[in-house]
Amino acid sequence: MKFVRFSDGSSEKFGIVDGEKINEISNSPIGHNYNETGEIFDLDSIKILAPNPNPGKMLCLALNYESHLLGADRPTRPEPFYKNSNAIIGPGDTIILPKDSGLVVCESELVAIIGKRTSNVSEEDALEHIFGYTCGNDVSAREWQSGTRSDKQWWRAKSSDTFGPTGPYIVTDIDPQNLSIRGFVNGVQGQKCHTSEMIFTTAQAISFISRYVTLECGDMIWTGTSGTTPPINPGGDVTVEIQSIGRLHNPVGISSY
Repeated sequence: MKFVRFSDGSSEKFGIVDGEKINEISNSPIGHNYNETGEIFDLDSIKILAPNPNPGKMLCLALNYESHLLGADRPTRPEPFYKNSNAIIGPGDTIILPKDSGLVVCESELVAIIGKRTSNVSEEDALEHIFGYTCGNDVSAREWQSGTRSDKQWWRAKSSDTFGPTGPYIVTDIDPQNLSIRGFVNGVQGQKCHTSEMIFTTAQAISFISRYVTLECGDMIWTGTSGTTPPINPGGDVTVEIQSIGRLHNPVGISSY
């Protein structure tokens, strides 16, 4: 099933996507029962919003594709870090680069959204705790991560405002280890991978994380990026495309301060 959070110009709504139509539902479906309202909207007449704008927490996997190691040691366990929810924006929203951010890149990723409280779950049962999946762009300021301008922590490198585009939909009932991912900057493909190439599967990551950190409904797990990540610049645009989910497109701007 494909869920969408959207605006019809007057209010925020939720719906189920059926071709080019949206069947409105009563509330967010993440961890909740819902009813269809009977209202139908044309997909091209609404604005799609970030599907899950206020997660309690987001954990992102570092170095989870062989192609992204680039000389780093292969991890022996999942290596999650935190990304703050203030970074989240939706499809079509502008990624705003701080003036002093230097080199900023896109990271095309599959994002899992937790559907129920998850603590010390087994790898075998982990996927049953996922509500669905969406596209994510883990925008990253590389000069704040490493080098002479780096911070001790990745707080602004990963979590500056607008550094977490997500969407357009949440899709359920798909295999997270059997999806192709592509990333485009200014229409040129800069990333291409398949989720079967992950070092640690989505289930392994959630099982490991939940041994130490209880995951709540709506929390988001970003499963890592691949290869060499392409730079983005003001005036350009970036698109993340994931098989069976859709295309997440965002223009890029720069802050006035």
